[in-house]
Amino acid sequence: MGSRIADIARSEQTDAAILDAATRVLERDGAAGFNTNRVAERAGVSVGSLYQYYPNKVALLFALQEREIRTTTAMLEGILAEESWSPRRRVVEAVRGFFETEAAEARLRHSLQDAEVWLRDSPELTAARARIFEVVLRFLESTTRRKKRDLPFAASVIVTVVSSVAESLTSTSSDPDLRRRWADTIASMLANEFGIVA
Repeated sequence: MGSRIADIARSEQTDAAILDAATRVLERDGAAGFNTNRVAERAGVSVGSLYQYYPNKVALLFALQEREIRTTTAMLEGILAEESWSPRRRVVEAVRGFFETEAAEARLRHSLQDAEVWLRDSPELTAARARIFEVVLRFLESTTRRKKRDLPFAASVIVTVVSSVAESLTSTSSDPDLRRRWADTIASMLANEFGIVA
């Protein structure tokens, strides 16, 4: 049993090392220079070992995107569940956090587009968007006095506006002060619109 647990831990460490190496190669070399040989070399594993985890570079790119989405979703869940903060503060912190993760992902997003790896309609990304929608919906159910039937629309507007503005802004600007100003403005607008009080 102990040996099996050790094998699982090693496997998880190898997987994490491969994904970290893939991120660094993608950031350094862009889509044109991204390949499994470079990733394996950077991760300190053989190409054969890498293929046991990811059969090709597209699978690796999908995994990078999925990891970013999981991290973002966990961050949003943590912030929106922080009951020691007012609902309005949670909205502000969640929008700020989302803008920051989008800024950190901007190079990955550009590289994926350069590689013509379009993930928008993939089942994984669709499921991730649904998860974020559910997180926002649960938050609204516990913090606003809007009619229950109106909350799915409100959650949809919030997710669409925040993600669209964050992606657009971080694609054109890397200014952290501008990001924060946009995040605070969007958070205030949405909180006012949907009755999320201090």
